Amino acid sequence: MRKEADLDTAGPLFLSYRQSDGTPIVTSLAWRLRAAGIPVWRDKDDLPPGDTADRLEDAIADGLSGAVFIITPDIAHSDVVRGIEAPELIRVHQGDSRFQLLVANDVSTPGTASVDYSAPDRLLGRPRKELQGVNQSAASSDGLDELVKGALWHRMAEHRQLVADAGAVLSLTIQTRNIGQVYDRTGAQLDIRVRPSQHERLPDPQALDDLRRTLGLLPDAVTRTGAQTVRIAGGAHLSVAFALGAALPSSRVGHLEVIDQREDRWESTTEAVVPSTRNLRIDTTDRDHVATSGDRPRVAVYVDLLPTRSDSAWDRYLEENQAAIVESATIRPIAQGLLDPAAAGTIAAEAAALIRQLSAEHANAPVDLLLRVPFPIAVLLGRLSNTLRIRSYEWDDSTQGDHDHQPRYVPCLDIHATAPGGAITDILLPRS
Repeated sequence: MRKEADLDTAGPLFLSYRQSDGTPIVTSLAWRLRAAGIPVWRDKDDLPPGDTADRLEDAIADGLSGAVFIITPDIAHSDVVRGIEAPELIRVHQGDSRFQLLVANDVSTPGTASVDYSAPDRLLGRPRKELQGVNQSAASSDGLDELVKGALWHRMAEHRQLVADAGAVLSLTIQTRNIGQVYDRTGAQLDIRVRPSQHERLPDPQALDDLRRTLGLLPDAVTRTGAQTVRIAGGAHLSVAFALGAALPSSRVGHLEVIDQREDRWESTTEAVVPSTRNLRIDTTDRDHVATSGDRPRVAVYVDLLPTRSDSAWDRYLEENQAAIVESATIRPIAQGLLDPAAAGTIAAEAAALIRQLSAEHANAPVDLLLRVPFPIAVLLGRLSNTLRIRSYEWDDSTQGDHDHQPRYVPCLDIHATAPGGAITDILLPRS
């Protein structure tokens, strides 16, 4: 076993656990950490068969920022955890307090529902009560959320100098279509990754729930680094891109920019305004809305900023939602062709202002938002949505489930930037 390890504050957290009874807990924890932007090293995802005994040496050689022990009753029977992982991880932590050590504890004090804080040392055979002073969280759903928050706060504090050295810029990447592995990380402050979807077009509902739990932490995470700018790269389903922007509103984050796949920069403004020289046109139509008891009128907006027009899924949405919508609108560019990234902030601000006006005309009505835009525009639009209640839709032309092959828009997320629990308030995709 290699005894000298270089701490990598941008590295992953190593997950140490017993597969027989710890797998469900570690699966949930790993995806919540990834959704929060923290890479993890987990044997099932990151090592080929037969390498379990060598996994810690490989992980340390690659660089770690810390580790989590998932304490379950069967961990007492794990020679690998007790004999290799626990001694080495505790040694590294004791030698450098920047190396974060956390415990997800699934052992209760007999006769109670309280966490048994002595269990980690006892089950791992540690004679000096080395883990009783370590931050321990229950392995319940709420407990894992607290552990993720603690891991994120520590990581951001350790990145303050990195952010300062980068000119007060916090780097964040996001991918919703990659397979989550430790190697899919960039060295950014945050690498947001989610569970892969089994659907051809739509994101995984459980992945969206992981994001619901973690996106609300983002503004405070940025503040803890001292960042003045957030720089986003990668790609995502447009509902997720919009939600990410909503989680980083202009009222909390001073400057935001998105780097696309061609390395072009799309920069946000801080206010939703319609400029004196217009970039967009809006066409509205009153609908035959049929009010029902307790019904709040909704408006629908189709933002189509791509060079080739495609209205079939939008037309289908209008036909299927006729009774629920009081007014609909399409927003399109005045000029033809591809959008100029240099004008992205102004374009997003204008679109956000038009959407806000339409909602205000109907007593601040919630907005069904259907996007056909580049990924950076979805992020910049979300950033300027702080006064709106948005229901975001995803485009789908698959034949999965009971659907035909015709393209349609599927409700995906309810988003409200100023909601106290985070920007994502509800997940609308059905869970399998």
